Order: sequence, then structure tokens, then C-alpha cells
Amino acid sequence: MEIRNQCKTGPVVPPLAELTARLSHQIDEMKQGLLDRLNRDPASFAQIELEIHDRFRGLADQLTASLLAETTIVGTRAEPEKKGGAVTTDHDALRRRDG
Repeated sequence: MEIRNQCKTGPVVPPLAELTARLSHQIDEMKQGLLDRLNRDPASFAQIELEIHDRFRGLADQLTASLLAETTIVGTRAEPEKKGGAVTTDHDALRRRDG
């Protein structure tokens, strides 16, 4: 089963094992650029801090989506759907009481 971000055509949510390596790589890439900027312009610290928080919010969204995808996949495997069984909905229950 594929889980996608944002819509049916959005990027596929990676599995947790792959995501942790990807997040680590993204952090490493970000770190050197931020250090360079801070060394050139120490007064930019406040702006850099905001960028870091924004970036980590995005990383947290990726991790959350991956956890949800993993849970959904595990839940799907754990409880296969029953075919041909009758399903009672609230609408059906109301009809029986009134009818």
C-alpha cells in the first residue's frame, strides 16, 4: 500500500527505516550552510533560528506522516476485511427502531 503526502499525486511517504536516514542527511546538509552563514554574519542568528524551527517543523511532518503510514499498513495486515458480511450502520439501526 502506498501512502502519499497532501493528495493522491503527492510524494510517497517513505518507510520509517528509510526516513530516519533521510532526515539525518537533510540535517547534515542544513547544518554546514547555517554554520557558514552564522560565521559570516553573527547578527543573522535570529533569522537562522526561525529557519531552523521551520525546517524542523517540516521534518516533524515527514516523521508523523511516516508513522501514520506505518501504522496504517500494520493495521491493514493485522485485521483483514471480511468479505460478504453484513454491516450494520446507524441508518440501519434507526430504520429498525422506527419501522
